[in-house]
This record gives sequence, structure tokens and C-alpha cells, in this order.
Amino acid sequence: MRASTLRPRVHLLVCTHARRPDDPLRSGCGASGPAVFATLKRATAGIAARVWVTATGCLGHCPRSGCSVVLHPHNEHLVEVVEGDVPAVLAQALGGR
Repeated sequence: MRASTLRPRVHLLVCTHARRPDDPLRSGCGASGPAVFATLKRATAGIAARVWVTATGCLGHCPRSGCSVVLHPHNEHLVEVVEGDVPAVLAQALGGR
């Protein structure tokens, strides 16, 4: 094992976990997560060395609509995120709240 030399400024984790329609934990992430992930990837294409975007499984909070996004190293967990929120998510991640 060795340490990587890659050091992103921020790492965005986007839940894309799909649940069964009858699951009581909701399925917002499965419905919205893939589109939010794809939009974030497109929006960060020119700054991919500074901002990493990763699709994940469950992040522990299942919103009824939208998806969950975690911002590291900010230790922030956003919920009910939809595609239209991507500019605000990036502004928050990069410090321009």
C-alpha cells in the first residue's frame, strides 16, 4: 500500500441507491441520484482534479424526493437535492455559499 498523491479540494458523494417502491425508507435517491450525479460530473469536468464526484450506495438518510449528497471535507450532508440544485451544491462545496 502507498499513499496517493492526488488531493482533491472537495469530494462529493452522491447517493444513487434505488429501493423497491414498497420500501418504507423511500426511494428518492434512486429516482433522482443518477441525474444529480451526471449533472455534477458534467459541471465539474474542467475542475475534476480539484473536485471529485462519486456515485455511492446508501448514505444513511433516505429523502422522500431528491437525493442525498455528502460534501467532504466539509462534513456536510445535503438532502432532497435535485438537478437544479447542482450550481448551489458546487458553490457550497467550493466555499461560495
